[in-house]
Amino acid sequence: MNHILSRHAEARAQQRGIRESDFPLIIATGTPVDNDSVFLLAQDVDREIQRRKREICALERLRGCRVILAGEMVVTIYRPSSKTEKKLLRGTFRHRHTETNHQSTDSTHRRHLK
Repeated sequence: MNHILSRHAEARAQQRGIRESDFPLIIATGTPVDNDSVFLLAQDVDREIQRRKREICALERLRGCRVILAGEMVVTIYRPSSKTEKKLLRGTFRHRHTETNHQSTDSTHRRHLK
């Protein structure tokens, strides 16, 4: 949901060193108080920092992975060689597989990802 800042909120944010881009973060991660406010507690900050640290670790672990898709289905995942990576980035790499290879996947093997 997009929130609109009142002139009062814009003025107070500027006086208090809070950027307009900070509001969505506070609203998304803070603790709801009453029915009309969100309070960013220390425990909210700690939780989000830990979540982002885990995400950073996952990104570092997955660096260089390539996911092959057929529509919304994940066909495979691998780490290409540096030679293949260069070809991919240049746009000169072509699959040797045909579309029929991807369609043979049994529906019982399909898993939905979040």
